[in-house]
Amino acid sequence: MHERKWVKLGDLSSGAYTKRCVILLAEVAVSVVAAITAIVNGIQGDPENRLFTCICTAVFMWVPHVIERAAKHRFSASQHLAYIIMLTGSAIIGSAFNVFNKVAWYDCVMHFLSGYVMMTFIIIPFAGKLNKIEEGGKQEKKSGFAMILVLLLCSMGTAAVWEIMEFTVDIFAGQSSQGHVPPEVLAALEEQGVTGVAAAWEGMKYVSVLDTDLDMLCHMGGTLTFCVHYAIHLLTGKNLGMRSLISDICGKDMNTAARRMGQEEGALCDEEKSNTPSNIG
Repeated sequence: MHERKWVKLGDLSSGAYTKRCVILLAEVAVSVVAAITAIVNGIQGDPENRLFTCICTAVFMWVPHVIERAAKHRFSASQHLAYIIMLTGSAIIGSAFNVFNKVAWYDCVMHFLSGYVMMTFIIIPFAGKLNKIEEGGKQEKKSGFAMILVLLLCSMGTAAVWEIMEFTVDIFAGQSSQGHVPPEVLAALEEQGVTGVAAAWEGMKYVSVLDTDLDMLCHMGGTLTFCVHYAIHLLTGKNLGMRSLISDICGKDMNTAARRMGQEEGALCDEEKSNTPSNIG
């Protein structure tokens, strides 16, 4: 992958600076909505246990920035946008506003969407190769089709991890991501004195696997859509947004200032060397 030097906000290229500011405003807006929703749920009561989701959303919205600081690596605008879309659609609209329970098909839509937009993160390790394919000839284009299979398998791996995470929060945080435990089962467990995590564990045995199956299938549908999109881009040679996406993730726009500063430093060093008298025997 192309090296991404850490650049201060004020030193970014004009295009990258504008994108960054818009992204920051969107992240602040989502965090504020999550905080307000958490307060409302706390005051009015929280039968669906949405307070947990709201608090997590307000915190998790800033995880990419923590990673950026720790790793000295700026995520691209497209990656920040993908993260905002997924967190807003699933945590805010789906969970905090309870749309998941009100609209039966909304969960499928979000998993289909995640299968597509998650590819912006999955291609990070392969960005250098994908950029080489963009700049190469027919032989490089052929390797692009092999990359499609790799990307598909990696995406399905993230779908499996997501389902494990849903199962985990259902057990330990009292959520119902993979379905509601039948009330009669909960009542029977309570009569037996089984409560807390133990009750959640036993209750999950009575939850249908249909939700998990549909989630995986919808995710695969979104991923296949991305793969077909990329394949058409390779076959036609047209941008179709793919060339722009790969360029964005490689940091060509984000690192304009970094490259300029690097070139200026290199030119200064060359000048100093040329002005330094050589020592002759």
